[in-house]
Amino acid sequence: MFQELGFRLLEHLLVSIDLSCMNKILYILFVCTVLPLFSKAQGYTMDLPRLKTFPPYQIDREKRSFVVSWEARDNSVARSVIAYVGVERTVEQDGVQNVLETTLKGDTTLSGNACKLLGINAFVHDYMTGQGWYMRMGQVSAKGLVFKPDASLPQDWTPVLMSPVFDASRDGGKFTIRFTATVVDCKPGESVTLVVRHWADRRGTAMEEKVVELIADGKAHEYLVECSRGMNNENVSIQAGVTGSTVLLSGDIEIEQRLEKGDRVWHSVALTQMNRPAGADFTKINELGIKVDTMEVTASFGASNVLDYKEHRRKGWRLFYTLFQMITAEDGVSTRASLYSDPVYFEE
Repeated sequence: MFQELGFRLLEHLLVSIDLSCMNKILYILFVCTVLPLFSKAQGYTMDLPRLKTFPPYQIDREKRSFVVSWEARDNSVARSVIAYVGVERTVEQDGVQNVLETTLKGDTTLSGNACKLLGINAFVHDYMTGQGWYMRMGQVSAKGLVFKPDASLPQDWTPVLMSPVFDASRDGGKFTIRFTATVVDCKPGESVTLVVRHWADRRGTAMEEKVVELIADGKAHEYLVECSRGMNNENVSIQAGVTGSTVLLSGDIEIEQRLEKGDRVWHSVALTQMNRPAGADFTKINELGIKVDTMEVTASFGASNVLDYKEHRRKGWRLFYTLFQMITAEDGVSTRASLYSDPVYFEE
């Protein structure tokens, strides 16, 4: 997720740049911008209190924006506040079931084997049924998402598909990832792989890394990856393992876990971040007479119905937001952070 934030910054900066002419610049930006974010993530200390949040207001579903508020904090400290928009459901029966799933649809405007570049970092909700997924340096075809690494870029820049944040804390943290992949093209005799990783959001380092060797016969095959050490704020990534090959992801991606009746399952569908410099005063008194800080959240990168809580509810989900805060620790290098705030629901 730290890399996610870094790549989204790069996306805003480089959206109009021709990638074929910018490989060296991209690599320099990766080293100077993204890796420092990832390095600082290693020093996170989760010792700040949860923010006390209040119901959202000024909800504009068309603009995909709303205002969040939380009990005011010390404004003499520079503070970053990240808002997650998510959906949750309550499990109705015991058994193995999906905690996160999506079906890849591809781009219906394309035909045959034609592919379209998605750019440095792109949300892919237009090409699948799920929300909150995004892809770095990927492509899309009529059949699904395409991993075709650019041999002129460093290994760090091979295409990767990133999941939303989701809960995988049940059953002792054991869960499985199921997906379908086709090796479309590769060098003769080459071993084609995808690398599957998962880690806890805001913890930085990967909890596990699994290398999946694909069957290179031009046919679609289903693969199952078994994982452990899952937490209640997981991310999963699927990344091309080698350059010189082309791999198509199609069909369903399913993350399954053994659940019990009454368990809460959730995943994010959008997020946004605001940085508050020291001395910034965003406080007001809310209708309860409580001094609060506020922040407008604009999920412009989310799907068009991301804030349509009635539509989410029709599908069995409740829409909520939760906040997460970060400040620089006293050593000036590491970061202090909080756990997620309690969820606040849109329909209440």
